[in-house]
This record gives sequence, structure tokens and C-alpha cells, in this order.
Amino acid sequence: MSEYNIPLEEPTRGPATDVGADRTLTPSTLSYHEDEAAELEVAIKNMSLEQSNAEATEDSSVNDTPIDMEQKVMTGLDSLIKELNNSAVEQLKHFQESGDCAAIDDAVQLFGEAVNLTPESHASKAALLTNLGGAFQHRFERLGELGDIKDAIQVRQQAVDLTPDSHADKASWLSNLGGALQRRFERIGELGDIKDAIQVGQQAVDLTPDGHAHKAALLNNLGGALQRRFERLGELGDIEDAIRVMRQAVDLTPDSHADKASFLNNLGNAFQCRFQYLGNWGTLRMQFSILPQQPRNAIQCRFECLGELGDIENAILVTQQAVNLTPDGHANKASFLNNLGNAIQCRFQCVGELGDIENAIRVKQEAVNLTPDGYADKAAKLNNLGGALQCRFERLGELGDIEDAIRVLQQAVDLTPDGHADKAARLNNLGGALQGRFEHIGELGDIKNVISTFQQSTKNTCGPPSIRYHAACKWATLSSAYQDSSSALDAYKVVLEIIPQLIWPGQTVHQRYEELPKIVQTINAAVATAISAENLTQAVEWLEEGRRIVWGQILQLRLSLDNLRDWHSSLAQNLERISTALQNAGTSTHSDTINNPNTHTDMTGKQEAQQHTQLAAEYEALIAVVRKLNGFDSFLKPKKLSALTPAAVNGPVIIINVDRSRCDALVLSSSHSTIHIPLPDFSSKQAEEMYSEMISSLQDSGVRVDCAEEQFSVMQQAEMGHDQLKSILARLWSTVVQPIFSEIEDVLHDSAEGCLPHITWCVTGALALLPLHAAGIYGSKDPADDINLSDFAVSSYTTTLSAMLKSGHKPHQRDPRDKPKVLIVSQPDTKEEARIIQTYTSPEHSCHLTCEEAVVETVKREMGKYEIVHLACHGIQDSKNPLDSAFTLYDGRLKLHDLMGLSLENAELAFLSACQIVASNEKLPEEGVNLVAGMLAVGYPSVITTMWSIGNKDTPVPVVADKVYESLLGHRNELETQNLRQSAAYALHAAVKHLRKEVGEMQFIKWVPFVHYGV
Repeated sequence: MSEYNIPLEEPTRGPATDVGADRTLTPSTLSYHEDEAAELEVAIKNMSLEQSNAEATEDSSVNDTPIDMEQKVMTGLDSLIKELNNSAVEQLKHFQESGDCAAIDDAVQLFGEAVNLTPESHASKAALLTNLGGAFQHRFERLGELGDIKDAIQVRQQAVDLTPDSHADKASWLSNLGGALQRRFERIGELGDIKDAIQVGQQAVDLTPDGHAHKAALLNNLGGALQRRFERLGELGDIEDAIRVMRQAVDLTPDSHADKASFLNNLGNAFQCRFQYLGNWGTLRMQFSILPQQPRNAIQCRFECLGELGDIENAILVTQQAVNLTPDGHANKASFLNNLGNAIQCRFQCVGELGDIENAIRVKQEAVNLTPDGYADKAAKLNNLGGALQCRFERLGELGDIEDAIRVLQQAVDLTPDGHADKAARLNNLGGALQGRFEHIGELGDIKNVISTFQQSTKNTCGPPSIRYHAACKWATLSSAYQDSSSALDAYKVVLEIIPQLIWPGQTVHQRYEELPKIVQTINAAVATAISAENLTQAVEWLEEGRRIVWGQILQLRLSLDNLRDWHSSLAQNLERISTALQNAGTSTHSDTINNPNTHTDMTGKQEAQQHTQLAAEYEALIAVVRKLNGFDSFLKPKKLSALTPAAVNGPVIIINVDRSRCDALVLSSSHSTIHIPLPDFSSKQAEEMYSEMISSLQDSGVRVDCAEEQFSVMQQAEMGHDQLKSILARLWSTVVQPIFSEIEDVLHDSAEGCLPHITWCVTGALALLPLHAAGIYGSKDPADDINLSDFAVSSYTTTLSAMLKSGHKPHQRDPRDKPKVLIVSQPDTKEEARIIQTYTSPEHSCHLTCEEAVVETVKREMGKYEIVHLACHGIQDSKNPLDSAFTLYDGRLKLHDLMGLSLENAELAFLSACQIVASNEKLPEEGVNLVAGMLAVGYPSVITTMWSIGNKDTPVPVVADKVYESLLGHRNELETQNLRQSAAYALHAAVKHLRKEVGEMQFIKWVPFVHYGV
């Protein structure tokens, strides 16, 4: 079963008692039953007229202490009221000890008589109403009768209305009212109730001065109400506010306080709630770090993330105990059974024991049967039962199971109102079940219903983005297979709209990369679909929008705000400030310390995570404001084709989309419309096989492919592997390059201008890992038969079209007649490169850092002062954590996330002669999570580097560096009218051509790896 199919829901929570702040404890926590008795005992003491000024503890009724009428009541009527009140307290105590429902009935009756006998103007009227409201709510928690919670709200509202704001108990009684409203919301789902609960909860907090003993409990209760509304509407701001006020409650409560554990538990549950919405494992780790004991649902959630069987065994154990301790007829029995069924089903999915899914279905069915119609959580229990039935169908293939699953899942959908945060997930689950039946019996009439259901799921924008994304993908793939391309295009439009919500700036860069593998193939499929529909404009725009998603966000944060500054300077300044802060937060690694809850850095990590999310919300709000301004409606939105075409001003850009269904080239040029070139003889499988062969060939030739260690390998002069590379380059020529060049002869001719034309490759899939620039036929018996790409064009690569546009319009451009300044960073074994470069520049135009001078902080500081940086030091590519990829300097590593904190306005060229600089994560080739991408992101528009390691022994790097800098710096008069960034690609082309003659054309390992990125 897919991870999106049938998410196990637990929307119901155990009822908070009249004096418990623990409003968000889940029903399956064993401590609920232990705590309930103690809390009720405190409530009874507080209600007693003999107990003056009793201190209330945890819950929405922060202070249910009635006014001490012992000193005020003098008349016979007053004595009778006191006697009725105290008799009611005794009945509550009996209810606590025996569970006898007759006792709670008597308590309600006695409290009611006391209220009825008390005049409206009596000073104790509000206190007695509060006591009666508490009794109604206790009975509701036990029996679940809707009339009781309605009556509780009514009398608690009367208590509030009778009490002036200046009264010491006003805040407590407001909080009690909020608790009752929240409980009714949890029962019937009326949005007005939770809105009112939040309003009165906020009033209670506002009326309570800092330092008051009840301030923490009031904050805790307000947080619980905000969390409930988030669970209903999916508004991220609500859960952020809930976490904020719950954290305040925790901070205000000393460690020795009896309520500290409850407040921590509630804060942990809020973190888990946000985790389930955003899929952020770091958030859940934060929960585990702050909780002294983890509740059952947190244990199960950790199991679902990490797969530790012991976690789910413990979840089943404590949930079974909760069921056993709960008497039949208790209002929460059904919720506990539901949770037990969820835990058992999780174990089935891990272990595969058929008895587990049988038991899960049985207890979930019992939970549904015990839940009356009209309960707000009835739909959730039906949804979970449907999931279990579908799970058994997938195991046994019994048609009756999938029919039953569809029936109960349809009921769950029908019971869920539009706008509910779970509506999208329940529609998604129903769609999955319908699809399962279609695939089982092959009834084509079903497919329309399947597609329609997934489509409806995407329209419920309150649902989690991950659920809606999955539904949109299903809608798209099924439409492609069974309907026309128009429906599939509509679906993919929704997919592209949802992706920024999945990969949003509120996550760290590392977290965003964790989400990407499931996205990149979908984007390629979307582009292939647009091409099939002959919508080339849409294809180019989608490919650009979907490529380098994370880098695109980083570059977007660095966007020049010049135009906005011209018209709205203050707004531009605020946006730039928040963008910079968000950039720094997104590349931080402080969250890595969360695992140690006893360190100062742990608290710093939590605060930073909270700040990061707040910054993202501010950023999005500011963007919305800008887009409302006249002329800025498309600000930072995906670019249209007309805005992307100028990327081809210096030569055509060849985009290649590699999808499992088809491969195509799209050629952009400044003089022609978009040209489509199918590549029928090439496939994604071929690209993957060629990449695997290339890695094998490099290893056979002694090249270090995995450069995760600082040890630098010496390249062997081995002949083995050359034949494989020769074959790969020939196949790239015949299946990719030659078919493209044969269709764009006119384009190449128009862009030549008296020299070799310049082309830029923008490729996807495994093809992004292959040396297209070197494609050709080499080593033929007849040299006349040899042919290669470099005979026809100068090649560059780009990460995105937008990166080319940005690089061509930097706000601070050097006068081309001024000689650029060069920063050289070397190590003892690369000093030859430094010596060569210095022959082409003067001391006043260069800086050479080596050995103990080449330390991290110095290099970072100096990079901003020079147009060219030459890094002749080892590079480390970390495939597990790409942001830890680094240049190795004298005192440590200059990591990619450190580079991303820089902003280099004057940067023009970076020459990276280091180990495995351009190697990318083969799971995310489009993203190019490597040091080259980092240099482009921080502001270097042009980068020269290598595709694989170049050994120290007989290294060709000095030869290439010599020829490159001779071209760039040695003939200034010839280049006065040229832009350095435009000439870098030509300089490298000439240098590699010279190297090929020097080392021999068949020495592919020595000359093929040199590549140029950017403009």
C-alpha cells in the first residue's frame, strides 16, 4: 500500500476535565485514565463551598474555585444553597470512586437547584453556574450526550456574562467556556464553536497579567483550541500560533510544577501535528527531544518514519491497556478501539501477519459501531476501517473486501464537509480503492469515476499538499493512460501549482531535497505530455519551472529588486531583509543538534526552526502584497516562454527532456521559434545504462568516483575503460547530438557570426550526468570518418534558463577595459597552477592564498573582492548530505551551505580545478546538488570545472589553466569589446582542443571532464 493510501486518522482526543490544562492529550494515552481521577478530585474540592480559594490546576477550567460563601452567606436561603452545593460535591466524589452514572445525575440536579435558588444579583451566582457547567461537562465526557455539552456552554456563558472584567475569576471562567465550546466542536464539527473557543481563550489570556499562577494553563488551553482549528482547516498559521503559545506555557512553568509534563506533552503533540502536515522529520525529532514520556500516537508516528518494530509493539501494548481500562458505554471507548486498530494495521504492514489485519478490521468495525451518527469523528473511523479492508484486499484479492472498502470510504467522504482539512485525504483514499477495483476486474466504466475522485481531492485546498500532490499525479497518469491529453495537461497544471507548497522556503534546503526524488520524474512526465499534445510553449515553461526547484528558490531569494526599489523602495528593502534572513535560516545546520535535548544548542535549534517558519510566512505575505501593486502582478511567478527566450541571445539553448515514455529536444533561439526534435532512438533506460558504464570505465581506469574522503587518488595510465568511453561518446553522438544538429543547421549558421557557434545544454534525467559536449566518433580506421560535436560548436551547460537571464543582467558590471582581479587559492601540490595564473596578472590585480593562509574565513572574506576565483584545492562531494559538499582548505572545509550564505555582486568567473566538483546525486541529476551549482547560486555566472577527479600525477589541469588564462587575460586588447563571461566558454574550448593534441585524442579521461557552466 502506498504511503499516501489510507492515512490512519486520529482526530478525536480524550476529554479534558474541568480542571485539566491537558486539553490535547490523545485518548489512547494511558496516563489519561490515571490523571482523570486526580483531576476530578481537584475539581470536586474546588467546587466545595468549604474549600475557599482552592488553587485550580490544568484545564480549560483553570480556576473553577467558587467564591467562598462561608463568610458571605448569612440567611437561611444561603445556608440551603450551601447545603445543596456541598451535597452535589459529595455525589461527584461518589461518581469518581464508583463510576455510577446515577451519582453524576444527582450532582447535576443538586447544582441546578442551587443555581435556581440563587438570585441573579447574588455575588455567588456566577460561581454556582460555573459548578453546574462543570457537572454538565463531566456527564458529557462520560455519556457523550450532546444536550449536556450544550447545557454546559449555556451556563458557563451565563457565568461569564455575570462577571465583570475586573473580577479575579473572569479569565478562568472564560477559559472554562472555551473548553466547553471546543468539546462541542470536537463532537459535531461546527466551525463557529472553535472560532468562539479561540476568541474567549484569547480574552482569558489577555485578562491575565504576566506572573499570574494560571497564565501558563490559559496559554496551554488557547494553544489546544488553535490546534483543533488547524486540524479542521489546515491553516498553517493556526498550528504555528498553537506551538508559539504552548511554548510560552512551557517556558512559564517551572520544572517542579505538576503540570510541566502535561504542557510539554501538549507541545510535543503540536509538533507532531505540524510534522504530519509538512512531513518534516526534524519537527518530530524536536518533539521527542522535549517529551519526558512519549504518548502512544507519537510512538506510532516514529515507527511509521523509522520502521522500528519495538515502537509499534509498544503502541499496541499501551493502546490495548487503554481499551481494557475503559468501561463499555464510555464516550471514548470507540476512539481507543480506533487507535488500537490503527496500531495493529501498522504492524501488519511491517510484518505481514494475516491475523493482524483481521484483528484490525474487527476492532475498527467495533469502533464504527460504537460511534453514533452525527459524531464529528465518525468519518475518520469509517476512513480507517476502509483502509484496513483495502489492505486485506491487496493481500488476499477478495473482491468483497474492496467493495466493502469503497462503501465505507464513500460514507466517510459523504460525512466530511467541504473545506475540512481531511476531505482531500479521504477522497484520495476513495480514489485509491476505486482504482484497486478497476485494476482487479478491468471495468472501463470505473475509470471515469476514479479520475473524478482524484480530481475532487486536489480541489480541497485545505488538505496537506502531499495528499493533493499525490491525487493530482494519479489524475494525470490515469488521464494519460485512459483519456485524452487535454485532461492530463489539466492535471499536470495542478501538479506544478502544488509543488511549491511541497518544497517551500519554510523548510531547510536539506529538507527540501529530501522531498525531490518523488517529484522530478513527475515533472519530466508532465513535459512529455505537453510535447505529445504539441504544446511546446507549455513544455518549455514547465521544464523550467520544475528544474532545479530548490536552486530556483535560492536564486529567487537573491533576485535583484531594482525594479521594485524604483517604485516601492521601503517594500523592496523589507523583502530583501526577510529574503536574506530566510536564506540564512534555510542553509543552517543547527537543527542537526536537536537530538541532544540537554545542550544549549538544542534550544537554539528549536528557536531557529520556529523563526524559519515565521520568516517563510512573512516572505509569502510580502510577495502577496507586491503582486497586488500595479505592474507587479507576475512578480516572482514562473516565467513565460517570451521571458525565457532571451536566454538564447548568445546562441541556441538545447533542452532535452528524458522521460520513461519518450525523449525529446526543444531548441530555443533568438531568431527562430521553438524547434521540437524527437529522439526516438534514445531512452531514459539507455541514459542510465550509459551512466553506469561510464562509472565502471572510470573506476577501471583508476579514477576515484566517490570523492567523499579527502584522500586524493593518483590517476593510473590504464588503457582499460577507454573502449567503454569511446562507445558511450559514439552512442551519444548517434542517438542524441547528430539528430539534433541535423535539424538546426540554420540556427547554428545564424548564430555563428564568423566563429564556431555557441550552444548551451539544459538536460534532464541521467543524461545530465553524461558528457554530451564530447559526443562523437573517435578512433576510426579512416580518420576521415571521425566526427565530434566540438568540430561544430562550443558547448556550455546551464542549470536553468533563468540562471542565464540573471547572469546576463548583473547590476554591477565591470568595464571590459578594466583588468579583472583574480583570487587564487592553492595547496602545496597545486602551486604550479598558481604560478601559471600569476604570469598573466599583476600583484595588484591578484591575491594568492596557500597553505596556512588558505583558511575558511579568509577565503570567504576575500571572494567578494575579486571578479575571478581559482580554487586549486580538493573538492569533497557528499552524496548523503549534499550541503556538506566542500572545498578542503588548510583549517577545514568550505562547505556548500557556507557558500550559499555569501552574496557576490562582482563575481564573474570561478575556475574549480578540484576533485569531483560537478558530480551530482544520481537520484537528482536535474538539481545538480554540487559545488558548481553552489557557485552559480552565490553569484558566479560562469564556472569552469571537471566532471570527475583529476589526479595529481601528470595532471592536465595546469595545461588547461595556462591556455584558459592566456585567452582571458593575456590578450586584453583583443578582448576589450568582449564580455569575460561570454569568452570563458571559448577559452576552455580552445584549451581542451590544445590538450587533446598534447595527450592524444583517445585519452578521454584526461580531456573529456573539462566543462563550462553558465554564460
